[in-house]
Amino acid sequence: MKISRVAAVVTVLSLVIATPALATQPDLEVPIKGTVVGAHWIDEAAPGCDGDALWRFESSGTGQMSHLGRVDYFMTQCSFFDPDQGFTFGDGTITFTAANHDTLVIAQTGSAGMIGDFAGFTLKGTWEAVGGTGRFTNATGSGSMDGIGDIPGGDALFNLPDGAAMFNFVGKIAYEASDRSK
Repeated sequence: MKISRVAAVVTVLSLVIATPALATQPDLEVPIKGTVVGAHWIDEAAPGCDGDALWRFESSGTGQMSHLGRVDYFMTQCSFFDPDQGFTFGDGTITFTAANHDTLVIAQTGSAGMIGDFAGFTLKGTWEAVGGTGRFTNATGSGSMDGIGDIPGGDALFNLPDGAAMFNFVGKIAYEASDRSK
């Protein structure tokens, strides 16, 4: 009888000790997908970019993203031109803000192509989760992105309003269960 009581106490203590460790384990990776649309502009002074940057590209608007719902977004990235690679982008982030004010921040890098005589653009790239707030405080993950944009003042392209851009994101993220209540 004493052996079973000792075994029961050891089992209970093991569960009590293990429970905090389990709470900090990240969730399984889950798919994430979203589309955002908004205005875009460039700053030719390229603040915050290295000296080789042509400009700082920025965009903001709204959209829908799994695990966040309706989002507002703000994108900023440095744009470069390389004769061998064409237009590339990096050194920037996109912050997605959910209705409850939780944020997911990703860093992106990739390449862009111009349509016509700077009438529009396309882009393809990759992203990696680099931070956030609330349930995304410790988020990790990565994926791909693509986008299209209409340059303001020209012919309307891609059925977008003049000067609008649309970006699509797919990938996987993981975030800790204990962060969901933050």
